[in-house]
Amino acid sequence: MTRFIHYGGNKRRFVRRMFGEITRRYDLTNRVLTLGMDTRWRRRLAAILDLHPGDRVLDLACGTGDVALQVGRSQPHCRVVGADPVPAMLARAAERFPPIAPVCCEGEALPFRENTFQAVTIAFGARNFSCLERGLQQVYQVLAPGGRLGILEFALPDRGFCRGFYRWYLTWVLPRLGALFNRGYAYQYLVESIRHFPAPAVFLDLLASVGFTEMNTRRFLGGAVWLYYGRK
Repeated sequence: MTRFIHYGGNKRRFVRRMFGEITRRYDLTNRVLTLGMDTRWRRRLAAILDLHPGDRVLDLACGTGDVALQVGRSQPHCRVVGADPVPAMLARAAERFPPIAPVCCEGEALPFRENTFQAVTIAFGARNFSCLERGLQQVYQVLAPGGRLGILEFALPDRGFCRGFYRWYLTWVLPRLGALFNRGYAYQYLVESIRHFPAPAVFLDLLASVGFTEMNTRRFLGGAVWLYYGRK
């Protein structure tokens, strides 16, 4: 399998180019590869934020706006900002969810004032940060005191049948199936980035080291997908 760079400026450039190339079929591919379950996970992410009318929500690494849509349905009177480094993704998000305020930026260099948002979401985008700790520090800064953080991310199940099946699926099925709908190398990168990402316990420690409190988790698919949530 191709080896990818998982930090630094080269990763930033690679991620921007890759997601720019797969935007057109990104939503279709996600639905197929997860059997539509990704929509349910994003709905759960929006629900745990406990949003109120007038809240400002930052959907970071917003992609085509899937989480923004769920946030809008959960609390129609909040204000959603979608941040992503890929203009094509932002354009698609604005088409799907017109109330969104699109901002083109990197997660490690957010152009927002401190204490701006009552909630921040990141759905399957933390793996794409060129410096994970720096990105989380930026999120902490732009959250208002008491603000909620919600992150969806993949992981490798650590035990049981799900561990073996998921590793088989990642290695042999996902890259080939993804290539039928989109750029094959993008799904090779997906597999490798999941393996490279910190295990859930390590990631929770990193979130705590940045300053987040009241951290909690939910797991789906036997630990293949994790929802992390907490407060500033």
